Amino acid sequence: MHSILTALALVLSITPQAFAQDTAITTKIDTTRLQLFYEQQIADPTDDYTRQLIADERASIRDLVEEELTKTIAPVLEEEYVDATELTKAVDRQRNVISALQERLSDRKVDLGLLITEEQRFYTGTGTGSGATNHKFRLTKSYPELLAKKAVFEERIAVLNSLIALQETRLKELLHDQRLQQFSLLISVGTYLAIIILILLIERGFRKVVLSRIKNLDHRYTATKMFTSSVYILIFAWILGVLLNKQPGILASLAIVGAGIAIALQDAVKDILGWFIIVQHRLFSRGHRISVGDMTGEVVDLGLFRTTLLEIGTSKPTKDPLAVLERTGKMLSIPNHTYLTESVTNHTTTSDFVRAELRITVTFESNWRKAQEICKQIIDDLTLEYVERDQKQSRYRMQMLYIPHRTAGNQVYVDIAADGVELTLRFTVPIGERRPISSSIADMLLERINKEDDIHLAYTTQRILAEMISK
Repeated sequence: MHSILTALALVLSITPQAFAQDTAITTKIDTTRLQLFYEQQIADPTDDYTRQLIADERASIRDLVEEELTKTIAPVLEEEYVDATELTKAVDRQRNVISALQERLSDRKVDLGLLITEEQRFYTGTGTGSGATNHKFRLTKSYPELLAKKAVFEERIAVLNSLIALQETRLKELLHDQRLQQFSLLISVGTYLAIIILILLIERGFRKVVLSRIKNLDHRYTATKMFTSSVYILIFAWILGVLLNKQPGILASLAIVGAGIAIALQDAVKDILGWFIIVQHRLFSRGHRISVGDMTGEVVDLGLFRTTLLEIGTSKPTKDPLAVLERTGKMLSIPNHTYLTESVTNHTTTSDFVRAELRITVTFESNWRKAQEICKQIIDDLTLEYVERDQKQSRYRMQMLYIPHRTAGNQVYVDIAADGVELTLRFTVPIGERRPISSSIADMLLERINKEDDIHLAYTTQRILAEMISK
């Protein structure tokens, strides 16, 4: 018996704190009548009239509890919402109300559990009639009082369960309204993005159709830069004005969200920034041949995070800066943030052609002027069409760039070498076709020179002079 009383003391040691949370509400409910009715019921359990009186009294208590809880949560729920911000606040308030009701329900269940434990131990269980020794561990002085308090907690729990169900239904309605507003927000964002894209397309078309017709190179360059900068500034100011008008506190939110994204997705943010730099500054596009660090290749895909290149093999190190070798068949996937720090060489910015060179040397005794004319005629026959296409592409692609000097056509330069007159053939070839065209030029050149009696190729020779001394 002593062990039972000790365990009960440990269980009931938290009771004063649990009941203290509801003191303000409990004092408003008078259980005197209910105790009297329970005394009558204990004296005569078969009396239906007493049972009805108990039911009526409990209904009155339930009404009081509902009134008290309604007054408690009504000020929180009476506010209306008109935009997304107020709707979000309403959802948060509704969740807080449900959380508070659930917390109160949990407390009431604990209080009811303590009363049930006392009822089992002192009134209906084996511990009934244990005497004054265990009276100090009891929460009630009599069984009717316990039944009355138990009835009050049962009514409170019933009312709380009913209110929680109603508030959860209202929360679902608020969440549904919130999703509808979010969908409308996506439509608005899509509309603004479409407007921005349309403005950018108009800006680009205006530059190509109108500004490109300005004859003076300096004026065209200045006008293009000023027009583009003005369009971007106006777009930014318009977006900022719309955001501040509809969301006054958006700047603080954007700062917090942006900081979090920048920390969590640093590499992804750098890749997107690199893609923006590529597109905005037109570093390259699909089909261009570029070099990044030690890598050279043709751009076959330009994504938001990575650029894919078809690798071009180059000699390492190469003595010829114009050397362009064949495709290796390998694919290079390069993160876009690489272009923020690495130097980028675009071999096809001005056109799809490159200047190549071929050197030959004729002897000093040869008719080098005739050799020069033959070289010029051969390269013109094979590459003159490339020169015209190169000049046409250069005029089109460089109209928005400040490039005051134009590349010349095919040229044959003359220089004096140690073993003869050096002729440098400089001609235009498509990128990637330097070797076959150079081979064709060399073949035709050797054939023509062999037919000329007054032209001889020079080459390095050695003369050894031996003096024969006879005895």
